[in-house]
Amino acid sequence: VLPPGEADAARSTEAQKVHRFLCDVIQLETDVSALIGRARNMVGRISGGLAHWARQLDFAPFHLRVTGTAGSGKTQLALAEFRATLDSGRRPLYLCFNRPLADHFRAIAPEGGLIATFHAFCQQRLRAAGRAPDFSLPDAFDRLIADAAQLPVDEAYRFDTVIVDEGQDFSEAWRDLAFRHAREDARLIWLEDPMQNLYARAPVPLPGWVGIRSFANFRCPRSVVRMLQTILPVDMPIEAASPIDASEVEILTYRDDTTLLQALKEGIRLCYSEGFRKEDVAVVTYSGRNNSRLLAYDRIGPHTMRRFTGEYDLLGAPVFSEGDVLIESVYRFKGQSAPAVVFAEIDFDTLDEKVVRKFFVGATRAMMKLVLVISERSAQALIARGGPATE
Repeated sequence: VLPPGEADAARSTEAQKVHRFLCDVIQLETDVSALIGRARNMVGRISGGLAHWARQLDFAPFHLRVTGTAGSGKTQLALAEFRATLDSGRRPLYLCFNRPLADHFRAIAPEGGLIATFHAFCQQRLRAAGRAPDFSLPDAFDRLIADAAQLPVDEAYRFDTVIVDEGQDFSEAWRDLAFRHAREDARLIWLEDPMQNLYARAPVPLPGWVGIRSFANFRCPRSVVRMLQTILPVDMPIEAASPIDASEVEILTYRDDTTLLQALKEGIRLCYSEGFRKEDVAVVTYSGRNNSRLLAYDRIGPHTMRRFTGEYDLLGAPVFSEGDVLIESVYRFKGQSAPAVVFAEIDFDTLDEKVVRKFFVGATRAMMKLVLVISERSAQALIARGGPATE
């Protein structure tokens, strides 16, 4: 029943509801969870072009080098090759540099074949030969690789497809060791992104290989790509190909440890305020595990942090601490992504090539939202190169 007075009726909540009903007005709220699922499906569908067209190529021997920017579909191509090899009754080998990427690929790939980091593969070869590497030695990893290279390759370690991911992190010696395990007619696929070369390794020559280059980023919001276009070198362009044109990149600055923690709390709050859940958010630190101040915290404000403990369970899976928000270094999170990323602890003197590469890796982890927590001096250097202004 509406109030009898005309003025009171017009102002009443009931009258407004009746008015909206008669005018067919519906008030909708954005469901971020639904958007995340739709975004994953769309990005997966449109970024599958690289996997589709690369596998239509027909040449012999099939030695394919793919140089693709972050989010161009390299993982989808690796997965398609891995699956197709298994479907044909043959054995694939997938090697990469980062343990988290190997764990991620193992989680999405069908059972069969072998998936490992390069060092884990060398260790497995030695153990199969009855030799245990001694990791207490200062040059343990160099010895590991040298000892594995001396082992004869038996039938148990020959593969019909060899996929090298993160090729920019491999050396020529690693290349040779990996391809020793390929059958004579094996398909060889080398995936790389020079902009994600965080260890300053020289490009590996692959003479006689067919090459494909892809600069289209399907994963990141267009706002993130626009920001990166202002700082990337001319010979390493990036194209915005994502269907998502989300809000602009947000920048929060800090001066010291106290303001760093305050800015990080605000960055997480901004993600939550837009509807992202705790499992949708990842904090990525610019600093490595040994130098990061943030990775030492179990709790930052009201947020408990879920971080890698440095240990693995009996099945070889990484062990994480209990917490709501994942926090990882940019080195460990390379090759992965999250709907909302708070890229924190960014601090540098000069925006040189090494800094640009690390900044690129961290920023391109975001699928829908990116918040930068950056020191005041670094923010000014970023703005001077045409980056987004601070709040």
